[in-house]
Amino acid sequence: RIPMKRLSLIGLRGGPLLLTACASSTSKVVNYRGGDLKGVIEVQRSVVELTEGGLPQAKAILHNDAGVTQQFEYKFVWFDANDMPIDDNDRPWKPASLSGGDEMSIGGTGPSDKAKKFQIQIRKPQGVTQ
Repeated sequence: RIPMKRLSLIGLRGGPLLLTACASSTSKVVNYRGGDLKGVIEVQRSVVELTEGGLPQAKAILHNDAGVTQQFEYKFVWFDANDMPIDDNDRPWKPASLSGGDEMSIGGTGPSDKAKKFQIQIRKPQGVTQ
């Protein structure tokens, strides 16, 4: 097991989660592309840890608030200390399915040690992974 250091996280169930990489800067953890799944697939908890090699590693728990199974796609987008996206077009969308009322854990590793924050993008399936 790789030892990890924790960064701080502020979050409220049912509301937006904020990740703080430094005291004066925050960003929304989830971005619903198209808005169809807003209020249905929610991020309940998230955290960023640094691996021993210095790369950030994000973990999040998604919850399906609907009573039926939801098909969706997600990806992690990473940002530098100036809130500029590092790799927003390079990461493929990952397909997922989540039964009504269930939770699932997802994770992703930042592309470099310049990655300070992340955002989970969620959308309805598009049939392609880009």
